[in-house]
Amino acid sequence: MKLYNAKKRKRDTKERVGFYTALSICLAAVGMAAYSTYTNLSSSPTAAETASTVAVDRIVTGVTETDAAEKKETTAETTEKPTTKPTEPETTESQYVDETAPSVTKSALETMLNVDTSLVYPLDKVKIVKEYSEDTVYNQTLSQWEAHTGVDFGCKDGDKVYAMGDGEVVKVYDDDFMGKTLVVKSTTYTSYYYGMKDVNVNRGDNVKKGDAIATAGTVPSESMDDNHIHVEVKVGGQYVDPLELIDSEE
Repeated sequence: MKLYNAKKRKRDTKERVGFYTALSICLAAVGMAAYSTYTNLSSSPTAAETASTVAVDRIVTGVTETDAAEKKETTAETTEKPTTKPTEPETTESQYVDETAPSVTKSALETMLNVDTSLVYPLDKVKIVKEYSEDTVYNQTLSQWEAHTGVDFGCKDGDKVYAMGDGEVVKVYDDDFMGKTLVVKSTTYTSYYYGMKDVNVNRGDNVKKGDAIATAGTVPSESMDDNHIHVEVKVGGQYVDPLELIDSEE
């Protein structure tokens, strides 16, 4: 009896061992299958991840399909050649250009022979405040030494100023240093009247010798001298002494 029971327990033990072994193998197989499935799912991108990647790519590049189409249309428009004819620049009225000295200067005698020497004084009364000088003289107002390239004719404020010769008025303007300025161009010379007050002529007017063209004012850069107008004459771009051109018998 004891021998039978021992055999029975031994058989039962073997059956239990076999059962648990088979169960362990099944569980291991199930685990391997689950791991394989999880690995495959993890390695392949989902639809959401794919959409996210595309969106990121578009943001990084800054180019969408709509942008590319618009850029293509814009490029096509800009490459077309203009059909309008370019406009021509408008013409403007020619401006007077002040005379400049030539590269080869003439002697004083040659200059005087080519100029009308029958000019008249620009004022009724003749009073010379400062003569023409190519050497430097002292300017009290500016406190400096400088050449005096004209003649200062003494006058009172408002005295009439006359054209010294025939010519065309080519310029009328205000100068900070020399006051209101009037420029008259004649055939062989150009005269400059500085320190005017009221000007009676305009640019383009023709004047005759002795015509009243303005009234006397002041010359700011020479205000410390007696009141006067400053008159200069240029011949071929060179300054000349106005007194040398005035007929003293007039």
